[in-house]
Amino acid sequence: MKLRIRAFVAAVLSLGAGLVHAQLPPAVAPDKTPADSVQPALVAPADSPAAPLDAADVAAYVDGVVAAYRRRLGIEGVTVAVVDARRTLLLRGYGLAAQRPERRVDPSDTLFRIGSVSKTFTYLEALRLADAGKLKLDAPVNDYLPPALQLPADGFKPVLVRHLLTHSAGYEDSALGHLFARSPQAALSLQEYLVEHRPARVRDVDVHAVYSNYSVALLGALLAQVEGLPFEALTERDLFAPLGMSSTTFREPLQASDPRNAPATLQARWSSGFVREAGGVSAKPFEYIAQIAPAGSVSSTAADMSRYLRMLLNRGELDGQRILPAGVFDRLEQDAPLRNAADATGFSHGFFRRRYGEVQSFEHGGATLYFHSYLMVVPELGFGVFVSTNTDSGRRLAAELPQMLVERYFPRARPAALPVPAADFARTGQEYAGTYLGERRNYGNFEKLLIATNAQVGITADGYLTLSSGEETSRWVLEKPDVFRAVQGSDRLSFLRDGSGKVTGFVSPGGHDVFDRVGLFGNKNNFFLLLGLAGLSAAGVLFGQWQRRRGSSVSRATFSARWLGLTAASWLLFLVLFGLGVAQLGDEAVAIFDYPTGLLRLALWLVVPALLLTVLCVVLLPRAWAAAEWNRWRKLRHSAAVLAFVLAGISVWLWNAVGWRL
Repeated sequence: MKLRIRAFVAAVLSLGAGLVHAQLPPAVAPDKTPADSVQPALVAPADSPAAPLDAADVAAYVDGVVAAYRRRLGIEGVTVAVVDARRTLLLRGYGLAAQRPERRVDPSDTLFRIGSVSKTFTYLEALRLADAGKLKLDAPVNDYLPPALQLPADGFKPVLVRHLLTHSAGYEDSALGHLFARSPQAALSLQEYLVEHRPARVRDVDVHAVYSNYSVALLGALLAQVEGLPFEALTERDLFAPLGMSSTTFREPLQASDPRNAPATLQARWSSGFVREAGGVSAKPFEYIAQIAPAGSVSSTAADMSRYLRMLLNRGELDGQRILPAGVFDRLEQDAPLRNAADATGFSHGFFRRRYGEVQSFEHGGATLYFHSYLMVVPELGFGVFVSTNTDSGRRLAAELPQMLVERYFPRARPAALPVPAADFARTGQEYAGTYLGERRNYGNFEKLLIATNAQVGITADGYLTLSSGEETSRWVLEKPDVFRAVQGSDRLSFLRDGSGKVTGFVSPGGHDVFDRVGLFGNKNNFFLLLGLAGLSAAGVLFGQWQRRRGSSVSRATFSARWLGLTAASWLLFLVLFGLGVAQLGDEAVAIFDYPTGLLRLALWLVVPALLLTVLCVVLLPRAWAAAEWNRWRKLRHSAAVLAFVLAGISVWLWNAVGWRL
């Protein structure tokens, strides 16, 4: 079953990096430079500390890559900034920001939604307050939160402020029905959201870093409490105004009475979000994220983001002005405080620290339903990139262009030569093969089934490891024990073992999730297979009983058979309504804004009688086997049907597909 909700889960506010970094095809240059480039490149000064890049070559390369991706993926609009530590090398706008009336993308004027790249501003504000002595990163968050947001005792160690920056507080994930709001009227306040949609903690602090939107939203509320200002006003005072980023805001076009409403000067400058469908693209309504603003509501222009990139490259200075204290960057430049494995990508106070060849970057990705963005700075190279697309098909371009640029222009950033696959790895590598389930999921309700990510690890005959998730498969080669290098790119895949030496999981290449090895019932695909088996068994039972409907004798065996028939009918009713309810979620708007639907609620309550009747059939199974009038074949058929219902029932229970777990 393939739902558009899968794309939402993979992209929404991502939120850093995906399970498998997209593989990078060679760029294809077009026959000519697109005519819709808005602003010429600025050349770095001759006295730049490093040899300046050829801005004309950068422009030609970016133009070619963007044109190729837009043509292949149907991306409506793109905005790009490329900088060195001294100057903006490239500002470009491509395509349309709106269709009716038509408005072209202007890198200095058009506002793009940058999703979870917004979090980097929240992280920097936290570090600024820590440097000023107003915030202790090792203090419990409850020391700073207002009474309404105090975290309850839940059996785990207290959450410290630093855990919110490193995504290590232990929260489960949750998004459907609340992460986005359909209208300004539906946008909760930050405090209301944090109270009403608090996820459960499912692991202790510092066990694993598992990406959490809720953690960063809570951090934003904490910062506002410390400074006594609304979060939006706080970031304007401390970051956007000093940076001269007058076109950057956490605010949205809300109701005039809402204090988070964007100023009139921005209202007409937003790009529409688009969906690729029916051979073209369709504009979609505005996406409201004000209720979780610190985690993802920023809108900005490429020109503003170029200033932000240069400030990051210059350790808090921009155009000779000190914006952030050097102490902020002293913290950032330390090795990542938390890594899920020694060789994995880590979090440096919220920023992802990713290795390219010999150098490391600070970076963050982000996505909404329709926009995809990526920010990368490589201080060692004095180089930074920001890219954003306004179409749901733009994920690959946003994720891949920064890496393509840094590897093209800087030999030190290119991956080292790949190791040669071990001759016997096709045999010894089997210990890694299997199915894995990401820890970034919901644990306590049915949303687990919709947002959990399965990954399949396999071993090829020629000695490579393969990693498959969704429609993407990547290939890896063993670099050292339990660490694999991507065949394309610099990414590393680190496997984890328990105390006995058994492989138990792996860290995602992005470093923001851990995948645990699972068996039959932990594989999401098997959930649907077992439901399908139960459906076939139910249909077979009812068909068989319809064929024998004229029989009138009553015995212990027929008593068991009639209950089995009732059980089969109950499972079929559930499966039909469940299928319809899940199919409704194929409509993106339903999944995002209306979850859980009434039909899905009804279906998950109707599974309860099916589960109870299945238990009764197990109890009655000895009666069927004791029946002298049934031959062995019929007894086996009866037992097989009961087994199918039992397996489906276990799977339904483990995946929270019951009414009270919605």
